[in-house]
Amino acid sequence: MEQGITTKDFEVRFSDCDHHSRLKLSNLFLFMEETAIADAEANGFGLWKMMKAGYTTVITRIKIRILHQPVWGEKISISTWAKDFYKDKVVLKDYSIVDSQGHSIAQATSSWLLVNMKTGKSENPANSPYPIPLFAGKNALPEMMDILSPEIEPRVLRTEQAHYSDLDMNNHVNHCRYVDWVMDSLDADEVKSRRIRSIQMNFISQVPLGGNVAIVRFKNTNHHAYIFGMNEGDMQAAQTAGGLLATGNAQPPRCHFQARIGFAD
Repeated sequence: MEQGITTKDFEVRFSDCDHHSRLKLSNLFLFMEETAIADAEANGFGLWKMMKAGYTTVITRIKIRILHQPVWGEKISISTWAKDFYKDKVVLKDYSIVDSQGHSIAQATSSWLLVNMKTGKSENPANSPYPIPLFAGKNALPEMMDILSPEIEPRVLRTEQAHYSDLDMNNHVNHCRYVDWVMDSLDADEVKSRRIRSIQMNFISQVPLGGNVAIVRFKNTNHHAYIFGMNEGDMQAAQTAGGLLATGNAQPPRCHFQARIGFAD
């Protein structure tokens, strides 16, 4: 791999797997998160260094295309790099995931904000106190990630509450935990019989300790399932105002995250 591009090796452990002996998607996201943190450290804009300068980086969207879902005992390598600053707003960061033979098993792209911790607002990533090296034109997944529109026939499946074990060092629910909430929204037959070929996650509003999130699933399209995490209090207000996703004169419910799962068949 090119100099300046970080690669980390992982072995799929028993504790990383689901009951089909496959690497859980949330754990794959955790592996990618660890690789991104290692990349920042290796390239001079690590977590503590940035925080001392009054800044942090926050992931906002990620999409992964899966060719093969690793199983227990497999060894994989994940490489990551920043490739561009988009519209002076976000850092675009890609991932390449290969097996022990070097064969591609997944590709991903993501977007990140540079956040001023004093103001709580994002800034142009080009103004980072520590330069973020770019590998312009090097694409693992040359796609842009849009905000997902509400689909038809919304149905509240359940409510999730943010507990201690859901939080990360930023004191809100870790984005990888949302992936578990999404996967728990699929039924057993879907998980068993339909291969997941892609997943896009948009992270919109943080969930603090004790926060309640209504998990809303929409009617499937031919090849996709849509699952949103909505603020439960806002959802109750919207229902009172005349509908699950009614806007009208009422304040629309806050959305904490959006997910779109793509099936291979």
